[in-house]
Amino acid sequence: MGVVDVLADSVGDPEHFVHPIFQLRPGEDSGSDTLGLYRYQAEVAAQACLAMLTQDVIDYVVCEWHEDFVIAFTNGEVELVSVKHSSRTQWTLADLCKDGGVAHLFDRWSACGRAANVRLRLTTNAPLSPAKDNASTLARMCGPDPELTTGRDAMAKSLSQHLLKVRWKQPYDSIPEVLPELRKASDIAAPQDFIDHVTNFMAALEIHYKDVPSHRHITDINIRQLLEPAIEDLQLDHVDVNASYKRIIERVEQANRSEGERGQLAAYVADSSRVRYNTQILRRVASRTLYRQTILDEFVYRQAAVPTYSRGQAPMIAPGGAALRKKLARGQVPSDEAAYAEELRSAWYVTWSQRRSGLAGDAMDLENLRLEVVDTVFDCRAHAQSEVIDGAAFGQRMNQLIRQRLTPEVVDTPIPFKINKLHLRGLAYQLCDECHFYFSAPFDVSTGEAS
Repeated sequence: MGVVDVLADSVGDPEHFVHPIFQLRPGEDSGSDTLGLYRYQAEVAAQACLAMLTQDVIDYVVCEWHEDFVIAFTNGEVELVSVKHSSRTQWTLADLCKDGGVAHLFDRWSACGRAANVRLRLTTNAPLSPAKDNASTLARMCGPDPELTTGRDAMAKSLSQHLLKVRWKQPYDSIPEVLPELRKASDIAAPQDFIDHVTNFMAALEIHYKDVPSHRHITDINIRQLLEPAIEDLQLDHVDVNASYKRIIERVEQANRSEGERGQLAAYVADSSRVRYNTQILRRVASRTLYRQTILDEFVYRQAAVPTYSRGQAPMIAPGGAALRKKLARGQVPSDEAAYAEELRSAWYVTWSQRRSGLAGDAMDLENLRLEVVDTVFDCRAHAQSEVIDGAAFGQRMNQLIRQRLTPEVVDTPIPFKINKLHLRGLAYQLCDECHFYFSAPFDVSTGEAS
């Protein structure tokens, strides 16, 4: 089931909709104006997408929703991420508020009801001013476990004053307008309740700037440090790394562009009560959402043929098999075909055991594939039965039809690695051994060997 289907299904089931932030329309934001900065933003978002391949803590990524992208975690938390590529020598505290995305993050966090499950991140390649009580000090005081706590109250007040100064030129709903307008931020009288909100905002915010690559280097770093290790961990063979990365970035950019502009005004952020939500918003979220399988689908392989056993995988005998042998014998499948069926079952066992991701999605991938395989097998059985006299054995003809029809081309369910027709038939024989179908009329497989 695709993300559009999942979100569409959730319309009738409010409990199914996991992350309430996506019930909230994001605010108007023109975003980056140049193609190069859009590409950089996509490559930063791709870092979270590539992490999904080998980590089960990330559920999905939504592009251009509230911020440049949102990471939804499996524990129910979400992280709003703002990406700022800059050629400036450094960010000052004032610059971070005015042009660096801090004011916008504060506004989005406030529009989301300052929910406890909403985290914030500013990612920038430019350094922060090391001056006392300036931008680098703010970064050290942010987050749930700040590196620096001494002087944090004074920093919250200073940050509040800078945000209030920005408000005079940029109309943020969550930042009050305090008059009169003053030249120096330090002269602005910040309301105490606003300072308290800013203090909580600092606890939700993290600023990443150390070792953040520039647009010239991010491609090579993403490939070397994220994509290549993921391909190795997933034991994917014959992947064209550069072509795959290019397609992944294009897919992220497509999600960025989806559904035109990103916003209307924020209206409400839902909580655990799962209030009613707008189906139009769900469709927009769906068109911008990237799951693990979305990224896997963009992999490019250097060759179409997939070996039954990958290099370094030793053939082995899968456990079980007694029920399959009885069923093949009862269906009068020739002994050499039955022996080959056992080999293919073992080939599937080795492939699935060694190449599955180990993440929670494996079970659903296998279940979806099982439904399609069994459905094709039932068609083969019905066809075979129609060609024989009533009561005659049809197992050999059924097995022949399975060999002809059960190929990767007829299977719609994506799985996280490439397979060939022998793998699929091996899975079919495994499902037969698990008693999902028979090569004859059903019988009690617990009795002696079928004749």
